[in-house]
Amino acid sequence: MSAAPSSPAATIKSTGIRVVAVGGDSADPAAVSLTSCPGGPLLVRGDFEVQADDGTVIPKNRETVALCRCTGSKIKPWCDGTHKLLKRPAAETEA
Repeated sequence: MSAAPSSPAATIKSTGIRVVAVGGDSADPAAVSLTSCPGGPLLVRGDFEVQADDGTVIPKNRETVALCRCTGSKIKPWCDGTHKLLKRPAAETEA
């Protein structure tokens, strides 16, 4: 299911991955919770879909996902914990 272009969205700058609230024009951004873990992933909960930078929907099998922001994960766009091994300041893994 694809969201309408006018749906509220957030983009992870380092990867181009977008989190889009589903429901078309009536999508409620409050129905999606984004939690930025310092130096780690972006936790996303709620009624959303994950899109690649070209708009392709990336299937998810959970209602809550952890999206990689460090770009080191081997299972992108999902976080695999690689950020714990990297010696980068938290500011470099911004959303």
